[in-house]
Amino acid sequence: MALNSHNIIPARIKEARESRGLSMAELSDLIEVTSQAISQYEKGIIKPSVFTLKQLSNTLRFPFSFFYKPKREKSCDNSPVFFRAVKSTPKKFRNAYSYYIEWADEIYNYLNQYIKFPEVSLPDVSSYINGESLDFETIEEIALKVRKYWELGDEPINNLVELLEDKGIILCRIKFKNKKIDAFSQWFNGKPYIFLGSEKGSAVRSRFDAAHELGHLLLHPHLKIDDVYRKDVSDRIEAEAHYFAGALLMPITSFPKEVIHNSIDYLLMLKEKWKTSVSAMIMRSKQLNLFSENQINYLNRQMTTRQMWRREPLDDIIEPEEPKLLNEAVDLVLKNKVITSDQFLNDISLFQNEIINICCLSDDIFDPPKKEHKIELKVIK
Repeated sequence: MALNSHNIIPARIKEARESRGLSMAELSDLIEVTSQAISQYEKGIIKPSVFTLKQLSNTLRFPFSFFYKPKREKSCDNSPVFFRAVKSTPKKFRNAYSYYIEWADEIYNYLNQYIKFPEVSLPDVSSYINGESLDFETIEEIALKVRKYWELGDEPINNLVELLEDKGIILCRIKFKNKKIDAFSQWFNGKPYIFLGSEKGSAVRSRFDAAHELGHLLLHPHLKIDDVYRKDVSDRIEAEAHYFAGALLMPITSFPKEVIHNSIDYLLMLKEKWKTSVSAMIMRSKQLNLFSENQINYLNRQMTTRQMWRREPLDDIIEPEEPKLLNEAVDLVLKNKVITSDQFLNDISLFQNEIINICCLSDDIFDPPKKEHKIELKVIK
C-alpha cells in the first residue's frame, strides 16, 4: 500500500483517538496541536503532516498503515453494543471498546478468505419478542428452546465458550481498563460477537457473563442505540439477559431436582457439576421457589459470613474456558504458510499486541523462527 497524504482515512484518526478513550483536548495536549486541528483531521478538512501522523501513531499506539486502511461499510442492521455495566460505564469507555468489535470483525473477515468458519446457528426466537418487556416465564421457554435447538438435553453445559464458537459466535477475551465492565456483545455486519474480560478471576462467573451476552444477542437485537442507554430500558434488558443466563445454565427441567439441601457446602458440590457460582445458584433457587424466604436469607447471611460474595471456593480450581476459534484460524494460516506473519500484521494494521489480545494468541506467535546452527562440533579422536 502506498503511503501518501492523498489516501489517509480521516475516520481512522477519530477511531484511533476514541479507542484510547481520549478527548480531542487530551490528544491535543499529547501531540501539541490544537483541538481544532484534530477536529479538522477527523473530518477530512485538512490532512495531517507526515510528522503529525507519526506523532498520532506513536501516541495512540497504532501502526502508520492503520491510518491508510479503508474502513468496511457497517450494516444498517447492526445491533447496539450491549455492556453488562452500561449504567456505570462512562461513554468514552463504551465508545473505546465498541471499536474492538470492529477490529475483531476485520480480523474475522480477513481470515474468512482462507478459513471455513462455523455458520451462525441460533434459534429464531422472534415470535416471543414484541418489542416490550419479556416476562420470566417467556424467558424460561426461550432458554429451553435454545437447549433443544442445540440438542443439549437437561445436563450441565460442559464448555459454554466452545459451544458458542461451534454455533458461529465469535468470542474474544481481553483485559478491560475499566473494572466496571464485565463483558459486551453486538451483532455486527450479520455476525454475533462477545467480548469477555480476562481479569474476572472466576471461570464460573465468566461463563455466566457469556450466557448473559448470548441473552442480549437473542432477546434484544431489535433495540435502537438510544433506547439501550435509557435507564428504564437498560434496567429491563439487563434483568432479562441475567434471567436468561440462569435459565440456560440451570434449566428448569433438571436443576430443581438437584437442589435438595439448603447449605453452602452442598451448593459448592453442585458448583463443580453445573459450573455456576453459589451466588447464581441461590438466585436461581429463589427464582424457582426452591427455598423459602427464610432459607434464602440464611444462605445470603452465610455468604456474607464466609466472605464469598466476591470470591468463592473452587474459583481457582475450575479451569477458565478460553476462546479458540480466532486463535486456531491464525495458527492454521501461518503454520501452513498461506500468509506470512509480516503480511498478516501489515494487512490487519494493528499492533501485534492488540491482535494477540483479541485473538487469544501466544505472545511469541509472530516471532521469527529460530535459525538452526550452520556449524557443528568436531569429532575429536
